[in-house]
Amino acid sequence: MKKQKINITLDPDVIAWFKAQAGGRGYQTLMNAALRETMDRTLLEDTLRRVIREELQPIPAAPPPATKEPS
Repeated sequence: MKKQKINITLDPDVIAWFKAQAGGRGYQTLMNAALRETMDRTLLEDTLRRVIREELQPIPAAPPPATKEPS
């Protein structure tokens, strides 16, 4: 996939953290990976929530048992 250049403003401590994690070089690649992981996790969480909601649909209540009327 071709990368797209953008301008983005980030807090200095965020940049410093990514640079430290990447050893100073390749920090933008690390940022991209972190963003992708967040994106993938969000998609997975949305899918899991949908499946759980579908599976946990309330079970219709059974009709009450018939009772015999005294004769």
